[in-house]
Amino acid sequence: MTTKTSAETSAKAATPTPALWRNRNYLLWLGSDTGSALGIALHSFAVPLIALVATDSPAQAGIIGAAGMLGRMLATLPGGVLADRHNRRRLMMIGGMSGTVIGLGLVAAAATGNLTFWSLLALHLLMSVRNGLFGSASDAVLKDLLPETQLGSALAANQGRDAVVSLAGGPLGGILLAVSHTVALAAVAAIHAAATLLAKFMVLPAPGREADAAAAKRQEPAGRTGWVRGFAKESGEGLKWLWRRKDLRVVLLVSVIINLGTNASITSVIFALQRRGESAATIGLVSAAIGAGMLLGSMTAPALIKRVPSGVLTCGGLLLAIAALWVLPFVEQVAALCVILAVALFGAPAINAGIGGYFMTAVPSGLLGRATSASALMGMAALPLAPLIAGFGFPRLGWTGLLSFCAAIAALAGIIALANKPLRTLPGPEGWAARAAAYKQTSSV
Repeated sequence: MTTKTSAETSAKAATPTPALWRNRNYLLWLGSDTGSALGIALHSFAVPLIALVATDSPAQAGIIGAAGMLGRMLATLPGGVLADRHNRRRLMMIGGMSGTVIGLGLVAAAATGNLTFWSLLALHLLMSVRNGLFGSASDAVLKDLLPETQLGSALAANQGRDAVVSLAGGPLGGILLAVSHTVALAAVAAIHAAATLLAKFMVLPAPGREADAAAAKRQEPAGRTGWVRGFAKESGEGLKWLWRRKDLRVVLLVSVIINLGTNASITSVIFALQRRGESAATIGLVSAAIGAGMLLGSMTAPALIKRVPSGVLTCGGLLLAIAALWVLPFVEQVAALCVILAVALFGAPAINAGIGGYFMTAVPSGLLGRATSASALMGMAALPLAPLIAGFGFPRLGWTGLLSFCAAIAALAGIIALANKPLRTLPGPEGWAARAAAYKQTSSV
């Protein structure tokens, strides 16, 4: 019995890993995750515009948007618990089916003339909660599908995908809305249905997922009150575990700060362009330049991830972004703004792929859903500050002062990264597992 097991283990180890773009399960995952991302992008673009038309009230449209953001934030940590307790492929399918049903609810309301404040509020809130509950499962599946050495390349490809979705979501949504509200909302439902179908045919090779889920269920406290308390406790365990890891704690901190500085800079530029009377087309061009910069960066990211240590790549990308953001306060021409913002975001895909790949390697599979949701929540918690900085800062500081303040926030992230040896010396994909093992948390969660 022992000899047979050893032979099987050796044969498995000797089996070559298929190339990323020949891996059927990865391609199915990518298609399903892309469908979900596009569905979310179309929904996020269409619903606020539909709300403005349906309610004829910017205040009510704002309430609908704020409720959706709050719902997603509140659902993110519980979504991480679900991803660690249950089969992640099944959760992707449930998420896709629920997105289809909610989308069809919006279609029915549009077709029958019942798109009101209350119907939009309820359905948008449901869709946003769905996004929070099931987003962690899709992200965590990558570790089940791919070896550590391919995670960086896969995440770099995802960055390119996200850039394309960002570039295409607005124009596609505008074309569909020009046809009718019903057609635009039907497209959302259809895309989520396609994402569900692709997830159905995906096979997770990790043998321990069902056993892990069963073990988690056995450890749940008995009784309704105990179950609720246990669920609430698990929701915070990902964040607690990450904060105890010196190598991952600084990654989270740097990510939150650089995202805040970058998004505050972009929001401030758009706000200032609106205030000085630039057309919507001009502002759209600036937004497109940002997406183009990320798309170009994603094309070089896979090669960089393989050839450059992730710590060097992260610090280099941060310094490039910070340098570009420090130029913004002294430039006001639209063409120059497009180039500078594209340069600032050029290194983002490589940074995200490098630290994201190490993150997935370092976090145990059974905790990955909660850790991913904790990381996402921290990122979302900082983003609402960006419009506040732009809105309150512009009247008081002006163009130069406000953008200098935003660049200073980004510079703080660069200082922390350069001063932190674990991040600065992070190796490439081949060294991620050894580095993660060196910082492995000895206490169990």
